[in-house]
This record gives sequence, structure tokens and C-alpha cells, in this order.
Amino acid sequence: MTFKVAVFGEALFDMIEQENGDYRPFIGGSPYNVARSFSKQGLECSYLSPISNDLFGDKIYQSAVDEGIKIPANNRSFQTTSLALVYKNSQGNPEYRLYRKSVADLDISAQTLLDMLPKDLDLFHTGSLTLVPEMVEVLIPVMTELKSRGVKISIDVNVRKGVEINHAKYIATIAQLITYADIVKVSDEDLLLQDLIGDPQELATAMLENMTNGMVVLTLGENGAHFITENINIQQDVFKAVPMGDTVGAGDTFFSAMLAQLLRDNALTPSAKKADLAYALKFGSLAASINVSKIGCQPPTHEEVLSQLAGPASV
Repeated sequence: MTFKVAVFGEALFDMIEQENGDYRPFIGGSPYNVARSFSKQGLECSYLSPISNDLFGDKIYQSAVDEGIKIPANNRSFQTTSLALVYKNSQGNPEYRLYRKSVADLDISAQTLLDMLPKDLDLFHTGSLTLVPEMVEVLIPVMTELKSRGVKISIDVNVRKGVEINHAKYIATIAQLITYADIVKVSDEDLLLQDLIGDPQELATAMLENMTNGMVVLTLGENGAHFITENINIQQDVFKAVPMGDTVGAGDTFFSAMLAQLLRDNALTPSAKKADLAYALKFGSLAASINVSKIGCQPPTHEEVLSQLAGPASV
């Protein structure tokens, strides 16, 4: 059985500073990485955000075609492709500046997005830089309709500095949109950037109070991840990446591979068997490890993860 998923959110170019001071462009964006991973996992994935008709947009479009991602007809925009400038500060730590005003992936109405939704959709995924105040009037009508159809909704919170001048309004928007989700991924860093201070597991559990029959996946970097529902808290350690590449797209690969496995096991519900939820968490964690063993975001296929699960890395 082939599951149908749709992704809505930014596809952008990361302009990454090199050692000689030059900047090199790389296709990125958390939702677009998720779409790539869904396709690698064998799901029928549609990417619904408008793509610019500028040069960068042409490259994103061709990338989607090459990855086997479905693109709706006539969904190009005259707005520009979003950019993220990635550089190192005086302490040598990475920082970035987002260019997100009047960009193509936000150039859409609720009705246009509703009209593009594939029939018989199993899952709608969004998050990251799409969770901004200007998109509330687009996302809420769409998610309301999706819930009436029984379509599952996943959200990756993925809070970023500098997305909105009014940070409090940005945080309030995220909290509002989360109420429509069936499953949410949030990291300990995301919680801090939402001005939520305290034990990450307790804070993640508290998010369930504003969700209807929801699930929260909490990631803690090197300290692993937790799958949290009203009744359970499943912990999963990180799989060591051999060799070590970089962490680009690790969280996106983790969540998308986990979601794919939950769909395959008909377990995208808090009432699923604990063993199925734990297996999906393990599956996603191993997929992230495989991605981290490479340079850049290179999500593994379903078969690659199964092969690793059968080996010593799964112990």
C-alpha cells in the first residue's frame, strides 16, 4: 500500500560561508527536506508550496522532479526564492540571517492550497518558517478542512531567531497552530526559544493539554528522543554515526522517517501499540544517524534503514 502525504513549507537556498570567505548555495528548508525524505521512504509525496520562477526556483523545481516529488501544475510564483545566509560569528559559532519577506513559498491563499490538496491524503506536514502570523489565515482554514476529512496533521515546530520582529506574536502563532496537529516534533532548543523554561519532558508533556488526542516527539540532541502521549513516554538513544559527516537535515530525516513508519504500521495515533510507537522512534533515530554519516542532507531509503536495523547498529 502506498501512502499519500503532502508537505507545505519553505524550500530555500542556504548560502553557506566557506573557509575562503566565499558563499556556496545549497538547497534546503526543513519542510523540503521532509518531502525528500518521504519520497525516499517510498511514500507518494506532494510538495504544495509555490516555487519561484527565478533561477534558484528552477533549481528547486528540478530537484523535486529528480527526487520523485509531485509538484502541482501552475504553482510557480513571481516572488523570489527565500535565502538563509549561514556564517560564523567572532567566536567561530554558526549564525544565520533569514531573508523571508515577499518570498515565493508564502505566496498562496487558503483556497488555492485547498484546491491543490491531493485526494485520499493520509498525512499533511508543515512547520518551521511557515508558522508565522501572516500564514494563520492560510493554514487554519486548510487544517480545519483536513481534520474534517480525517487527514492526520504533523507539525515540526523548529523555532528560529529573527523570523519575526515581534517574537511574542511569533510564539503565540506557533502555539495556536499546534492545537490543530495530531503529532508535533519539538526540540529542547525550540522550547527555550519559545521562552519555555523547565524540564523539557515536562514542557513537552504540557503541550498535549492544547492538542486533541495528540502526540509529541521531543528531541534532545545527543541525549536522544522521547515519544510522549498522555499515557506513555518512550525514550530512544542516539545511534552513533560512522563515519561522522555533519548534522544537516538530521532532525528532518528523523521525523519524516518516523512518520513514514507510523503510517506503514497504522500507528499514527496515541492508541497504537506501544511496541509500534517504539519501533517507529527507533526507525527514525537510525535514519537520522545514516543521514549524519554523510555530508549535507541525504535522507536514506526505507531499505537502507531496514538494512541497518538488521545489523549490529540496531543493538
